[in-house]
Amino acid sequence: MPKRMQDLPEEYQHSQRALARAIGARVRLRRVALELTQEQLRARMELDQVFISRTQYSRIENGETLPNASELIALRAILGVSFNWLLLGLE
Repeated sequence: MPKRMQDLPEEYQHSQRALARAIGARVRLRRVALELTQEQLRARMELDQVFISRTQYSRIENGETLPNASELIALRAILGVSFNWLLLGLE
């Protein structure tokens, strides 16, 4: 765990992990529904000037890390979903 995260309250860390898992699950669900591989999705992100390593993308889908703002914007556009759905699971 990064040092900057060690001093945060446990409740905050727990909610961040839960949010990361939920977003990752929605990203994977939509990617599979669109019949895209992780590599194809990453290539489309690169076309939008969002460069993400294979490892970082895998960590997002596995719910190990939250995507940053540029990654969220690219994912929303590529997956054809709303921010409400991507972040909150709402239609």
